[in-house]
Order: sequence, then C-alpha cells, then structure tokens
Amino acid sequence: MIAKHEYIEYLLSTPFNYTCTNMADHKPNLSHDVVSDFLRQERFKPADLWAIVKDQIGDSNTASIIVDDSVQDKRYSRFIDLVKKQYSAGPPVR
Repeated sequence: MIAKHEYIEYLLSTPFNYTCTNMADHKPNLSHDVVSDFLRQERFKPADLWAIVKDQIGDSNTASIIVDDSVQDKRYSRFIDLVKKQYSAGPPVR
C-alpha cells in the first residue's frame, strides 16, 4: 500500500522518470501493480502538492516555477534546454 504523501515525495525526488515501474524499483516490497492500482483509485488536486512544497520554494527575482502537464506533441522541445521526455504508465494525477 502507498500513502498519498509517499507518492508526492516520490514525484518531488525524481527528476526524470515518473513511471509506476520506476517507483516500484526504488521502494522495497512494492510492485508496479500496487503503484498502478493506487493511482487508479486516488485523486489528487494541485493543492495537495502545493501544501507540501510551498514552504520549500524561495521567492526571488530569478525564481521560476514551470509546470506543463499537457500531452500534446511538442516537436520543437528537443531544442529547449532542460526539457526531457517523460513517460507514464498510470493515469494522470489530479
């Protein structure tokens, strides 16, 4: 079984690979199916993530937060620094 806070901590600590398989590979006694079932049953709101991270974000003139949860084809993204492909076997986190 996975708790909501564990999944959010996983998302915060994983820079590139957010798959059910990757999470299962890094948690003892956890399978891909357990993670997939958890994501199918749970529903997240942006406020859930914000409640955890808001105190960790420092405000400054050079600070930026960029979030893109869209799945459209971004054919020119390969030309943008720091943009990486992300694959997910589970349903979207809400």
